[in-house]
Amino acid sequence: MEIQSTQAEQKNRISFVSSAFLLLFIALVGMLVQRQVFEHWHFAALAQEQHMTSQVVPAQRGKILVEEKGGEELYPLATNVTLFALSAVPSQISRPELTATKLMPFLEGIEESELIEKLDSNAMYLPPLKRKITEQEAQQILDLDLDGIFLVPEKYRYFPEETMAAHLLGFVNRDGVGQYGLEGYFNDELGGESGFLEAEQDSFGQQIALGVRQSVDPKDGLDVVVTIDRAVQYYVEKELKAQVEATKATGGDVIVMDPKTGKIIAMASYPTFNPNNYNTEPIENFTNPNVSKVYEPGSVFKVLTMAAGIDAGLVSPSTVYTDTGEITLNEETIRNSDLAAHGQQTMTQVLEKSLNTGAVYVVQKLGRGLFNKYLRNFGFYEPTKVEMSGEVGGHIRALRQWADIDLATMSFGQGIAITPMQLITAMSALVNDGRMMQPHIIDKILYPSGAVSIDPVMTAQVVSPQTAQQIAAMMVSVVENGNHATKARIQGYHIGGKTGTAQVPDPVTGAYLEGVGSTIGTFVGFGPAEDPKFTVLVRIDRPTTVQYAESSAVPLFGKIAKFLLDYWHVPTTY
Repeated sequence: MEIQSTQAEQKNRISFVSSAFLLLFIALVGMLVQRQVFEHWHFAALAQEQHMTSQVVPAQRGKILVEEKGGEELYPLATNVTLFALSAVPSQISRPELTATKLMPFLEGIEESELIEKLDSNAMYLPPLKRKITEQEAQQILDLDLDGIFLVPEKYRYFPEETMAAHLLGFVNRDGVGQYGLEGYFNDELGGESGFLEAEQDSFGQQIALGVRQSVDPKDGLDVVVTIDRAVQYYVEKELKAQVEATKATGGDVIVMDPKTGKIIAMASYPTFNPNNYNTEPIENFTNPNVSKVYEPGSVFKVLTMAAGIDAGLVSPSTVYTDTGEITLNEETIRNSDLAAHGQQTMTQVLEKSLNTGAVYVVQKLGRGLFNKYLRNFGFYEPTKVEMSGEVGGHIRALRQWADIDLATMSFGQGIAITPMQLITAMSALVNDGRMMQPHIIDKILYPSGAVSIDPVMTAQVVSPQTAQQIAAMMVSVVENGNHATKARIQGYHIGGKTGTAQVPDPVTGAYLEGVGSTIGTFVGFGPAEDPKFTVLVRIDRPTTVQYAESSAVPLFGKIAKFLLDYWHVPTTY
């Protein structure tokens, strides 16, 4: 009985083991079927990935160029360079002290002891010890013949003139994407289209010369030629910086435009930044105030109110009104800036003396609807569509919300906020027989098939030619007979223009600030009156050594206008 029991037990064990092996075999077969049949595509793809290599082939970013020597040469304001990053692999460095000593002359912001510690560490790889190393410096480092030290080439966007025209150009970030200015606006055109390369590789990761190879060539970005004149841009920026510092202002802006074509000859803002080192610059400096920030322009706006009144046939340059020095609307009193009453005054004298009551006289004749129509015609409700990233339109309260006091204050540029670009575009129309031109900064786009020029475009006839001629003559009288623009006079030339000194509203309460540093001075002028070659807008933001535009913006306009007339060899007219 005992022997039979033992035999039965052995049979059970053999049966159990056999069953286990059978189940294991079935499982293995199932897994094999799963892998080779149902998941075949997945593992085939993995094998293909190990056997194939693919990489993006970046496109070359297009250049931003400016014409030199009458268009015979092109000079780059934005181009591309190859620089180097200095990297180290500590495990390959046998003498860290000696290596550190030899590298120190090329490094900044690191102590030698700290460098030795890094080079003597167990790290597999160190982040770049220095970037943007020039080819000359790179060669000097290579000549040291240091083990474990490597120079890795990197592509960078390079701005040869550094801070010059920075707000106009913008910059390119580390991902190769244009930001602000032309770089942002034309990012797709400048950036081009990346290509790719897919090729077979061996077990060591090397491409097989005769293996499968597929590629799509990159399409390099387009080059663009800008309208600005480099000499004018340089002079404007130099003098703007000097005037901002002399008046201890918070900033300033200048635009130089050809009123007949809308071409931007120069555009500057201060403070500025260096787009080569944008990551070390204050971010608030990137915004271009000329297109991206609105402000209340003050009395320079009286010219546009007067143009509307004349064009509508409601007043003429010789129309007379009685200036009592003040006017009360909605329980608020508007006074002239000199706090005086001047009695019988013509509309020309209103501009010469910059009388607030005179501007109110005209706008009351226009009324809300007609004045609003001219605001729209002058382009203050929409951006100008100049080729600049981040442009905004004006801030104007809805017509139904205008009280009598709002209509009155807008007539002399308070309670209405516009950009400098909008203002100079509208003012340029008044010295171009009423024809408003599309402002533009791009002169040509260089396609592989050839250059395509950007032709001037008239966007509107904002006032009649007769009105424009009358207003232009009144602006000349402002400079030659008024008391606020004497520093805009240039011997031998008839120059026209208008000042504007606007109070700055408190961003919280909306109430206008008082005292030192509470105004913005603007002057928009043109010349020569007989055949205008330029319109110039100058804006000085919150100066503290002077209060009015006649002492902040006008002197800078005078310098720029004199430079332009001399630079272009414009003959005198008297």
